[in-house]
Amino acid sequence: MSDEAQGVEGTPPLAARLLDEEMDLLRWIGSRMSRVLIGRYEELPFIERTDELGIVANMVARVARELRRSRERDEARRKELELRGRELEARVQELEEARAEQERLLGAVRDLSAPVLEVYRGVLLVPIAGALDAAMLAQAEGRVLARVSEAGARTVILDITGAVAIDAVVAEGLVRIARALSLLGARVVLCGVSAAAARTAVQQGLDFAPAILRADLGSALEMAIGAELRRARRI
Repeated sequence: MSDEAQGVEGTPPLAARLLDEEMDLLRWIGSRMSRVLIGRYEELPFIERTDELGIVANMVARVARELRRSRERDEARRKELELRGRELEARVQELEEARAEQERLLGAVRDLSAPVLEVYRGVLLVPIAGALDAAMLAQAEGRVLARVSEAGARTVILDITGAVAIDAVVAEGLVRIARALSLLGARVVLCGVSAAAARTAVQQGLDFAPAILRADLGSALEMAIGAELRRARRI
């Protein structure tokens, strides 16, 4: 065996060449590195040594400190995201509730815009006010048809005196209601058509048949109630 090999084999072990203080520090470094590897990043003290062991020990402390700070930042970010998520869910819930309330209020407004009133036995009155549109007329149609079926009404008066304007879409909606009611055996009296609406209807070639036209609500009620009185006398 060469002298060089004998020299290496003859070198005393590391533990024999280190002082007790250095061995304690080496064990401390090992234990702290093990704790760092399993995710335990305690605050480690600064070692007042400038040799290799001191540099390694302080490096372990610095790594543990940076990892701990990074984990704290991640945890704070996670909590912030959870909080924002809960706030977003609450906001979405508020918006859903507001939308539902708005729909309820819009439905109430539509009901008030075209209520179905029984003014005489067998005679229903539907006063329509405000801006007419296809959605409002469709809703009014559903309520009127249901009420006619329930009450067995023979005449339905559609009073559009309070309507803002009548166009082709509105006219078609009114005619559709009249035709649907005629299938149930009820006749429709349309009253309150303004002069401007009449001119528009003529210009656009609108036809309100099978509805019966009357100038105002008074004449419409007179005709409808008179018909019921005559029917009662015949019976």
